[in-house]
Amino acid sequence: MDILAVACALVATALYCNTLQAGFVYDDRRAILTNPDLLSSTPWSRLLENDFWGTPLNDRGSHGSYRPLCVATFRLNHLLGGLEPWGYHLVNVALHAACTVLVVRVARKVLPERNNLGHAITGFLFAAHPIHSEAVAGVVGRADLLACLLTLSALLAYSAHCERTRSPFPLILALVSSTLATLAKETGISSLALCLLWELCRGESSRKVNCGLTRSRSIGIVSGSLALLVLGRLRITGTRPEFASADNPTARHPSRLTRGLTFLYLPAASARMLLCPNTLSFDWSMDAVPRITSLLDARNLESACLYTALIGASIWTIKTLRRPVRETSLHLVQYPRSMSSRCPVCAGRRTGGCHTDGCRAANNNNNGPIGDCYCAKRPNNGLIWSNGFASRQAAASGVATSLGFLVLPFLPASNLFFYVGFVIAERILYLPSVGACLIVGAAISGCYQIARRHGSRKKGRAVLLATVVLICLMSAKTLLRNADWFDEESLYRSALHVNPPKAYGNLGSVLSAQGRVAEAEEAFVQALRYRPNMADVHYNLGILQQGRKNYEEAILSYQRAIHFRPSLAQAYVNLGAALASIGRGTEAAAVLRAGASLDGSGLKDKRAHEAARVQALLQLGALYADQGRLQRALSAYREALHALPDHYPPQSVYNLLGETLSRLQQYAEAERWFQASLASQPDHVPAHITYGKLLARNSSRVLEAERWFLRARRLAPDDSSVHHHYGLFLTSQGRLSEAAEEQLRAAELSRSDYELSMAAASALRQADRLEDAEVWYRHAATLRPHEARSHTNLGAILHLNGKYKQAAAAYSEALRLQPGDATTIMNLHKLAATLA
Repeated sequence: MDILAVACALVATALYCNTLQAGFVYDDRRAILTNPDLLSSTPWSRLLENDFWGTPLNDRGSHGSYRPLCVATFRLNHLLGGLEPWGYHLVNVALHAACTVLVVRVARKVLPERNNLGHAITGFLFAAHPIHSEAVAGVVGRADLLACLLTLSALLAYSAHCERTRSPFPLILALVSSTLATLAKETGISSLALCLLWELCRGESSRKVNCGLTRSRSIGIVSGSLALLVLGRLRITGTRPEFASADNPTARHPSRLTRGLTFLYLPAASARMLLCPNTLSFDWSMDAVPRITSLLDARNLESACLYTALIGASIWTIKTLRRPVRETSLHLVQYPRSMSSRCPVCAGRRTGGCHTDGCRAANNNNNGPIGDCYCAKRPNNGLIWSNGFASRQAAASGVATSLGFLVLPFLPASNLFFYVGFVIAERILYLPSVGACLIVGAAISGCYQIARRHGSRKKGRAVLLATVVLICLMSAKTLLRNADWFDEESLYRSALHVNPPKAYGNLGSVLSAQGRVAEAEEAFVQALRYRPNMADVHYNLGILQQGRKNYEEAILSYQRAIHFRPSLAQAYVNLGAALASIGRGTEAAAVLRAGASLDGSGLKDKRAHEAARVQALLQLGALYADQGRLQRALSAYREALHALPDHYPPQSVYNLLGETLSRLQQYAEAERWFQASLASQPDHVPAHITYGKLLARNSSRVLEAERWFLRARRLAPDDSSVHHHYGLFLTSQGRLSEAAEEQLRAAELSRSDYELSMAAASALRQADRLEDAEVWYRHAATLRPHEARSHTNLGAILHLNGKYKQAAAAYSEALRLQPGDATTIMNLHKLAATLA
């Protein structure tokens, strides 16, 4: 057992234990909560046809991210634990711990040293690096975890293939791991490129087995597999998906200079985040990274430093690895006889495995190339000839492999070769961070070795102390960052200083859902101050204003949302509803008709768009029904029925069709639609109510009708509308006492509902419970103190209860609000006659 790897894995697990209590945040909702590919009713084959978000790949609105292996793990989570977040987070933490173990194993092969210091630094840095919080704490980061795990497995398998006399089994394992890594995330395709890099740096051409595999054949197999994976990936996903200008604004900038300088800077910004992760954000879109418009921008210096360092390291690596062994001097090093017996070349001669003096061999221990031995003919005194240049070649190959991990997985997302739908994404730095940790581990270990070589133990201890402090700071930052990912409010607040418009916009939605209306409105306003063209924010602000019955302001917000994004179908639905609420029915009908006819091709979330189009038709039908234009309402509902997508629940449409047909006195057809609604969803409460109302029209089916009302009450005992409609049914049957109890229950469940309070007061009055009726008439008057009807009814019940002075005051208030009201004047005359 590798004690160091286990220790690093335990640290990784301990640092992320606090994420097990986190919920689904940000992209998790779309990938988990609304992804149809997780449902057991969806065939498993759909995972191979849809993208990461459940959209068909051939759809114009598809994101183009093909990750069926990752989605399959989500589906297994769903099968085992439903939508409980902790199970998804547990798998992520376990994957991070497994990746940490493999990073330590890779470090043992890559870093050119005999002691474990560099391996330990690499492992602990990887376990504790704060840049990993997004990939581990965010459930959708599992794609990056899986890709990293399988990429490391592929490299380790291929290194075993090179060491074990070109055995075919490790090669097959490497190819399978690389394919699975690509199916987990697009960056996994770099695993085969890393295997080729390892072959060029470490592979040996002299080894061959019975199967006929040689170095050239191994390179050919890996290169061919890489080409097939690339072609297959392109064939499956087709052309690159479109993305909004806000996601990557630089890509749409008209200046080539600005685009070039900015995209050259982004890798430098990512490298800075790997080396100093003090500023992190859930989203770097919009203008979170200001564009570079001039050569005089100081950030160009960061770009120059990064590319100079990369080019310099690459040139040194290539020169060192290409220098032939014969150019190096041989140094005589005397080892004990016991150690000389460990030389694989000499051991090979004794066993017949090697018959050429001076041949090159490598041992197969975990220290990798540092144990390589370049032997001349072994004299009898136990002297072994050692090549002094081997250490520099091992260091060069280690640098090459580390740079490969750092650069190759990052290239597809760098925007240098083709534009992608983001500026910077911390998740995609999970795999490149392996290279960064290897480089830092080797650098710190080298500093320690230099300090010890010069006999300065204090300097060596200072290096170790600084390393411990660095890892502790990284761990503390990770714990703090994990707290940001605990819930959406914390996450969005943590990014207010990095990406204010996006963070304020999302924060407003969270606060609005929590009922913190004033704070939500302020967050939306702040977002629009930074970026006035955010259609989503205008739309969400409209919802907030509509909920507060500020219809005029809501209408303006919806209109702005539609102006900035004409394809936002849900904005048409809500705008139509707001217009209808203030009596602008003709405009409302036109808006709803426009929303229902929107084309959804090319949209990312086509399911939501299709659902909104159906809702627009249903809202249009309801508008016509309220106007008494039942035939037009029926036509709109039938149109909605024909436009229903597979994922939309049909029972509500069936129920509305039945209700409209019932009002048109087409009872037989209405009953068929009610039954269809109940067959589609047996616990659909509105269908129980409307079907019961239909049956109650027929005196011979009253008992059957009541059974449907009672079933609805059992299904939704806390639904005020169920009790209200059942109370109306009981009133129609003359069961006034029972009706009063149902209406009273309805009013108590929704005390802020004026109509339910009035209905309860009326039912109590009819049941001769006048004192209770007075209580609810008073309550209704407090809900709508400026409505004359409230005071007229209150005056009437006070009149009946003998409270004449209060009744007179209530009548007077009603007449003040509505002068000349005949009912109030008549009641006032009756009161005057009584007092006379």
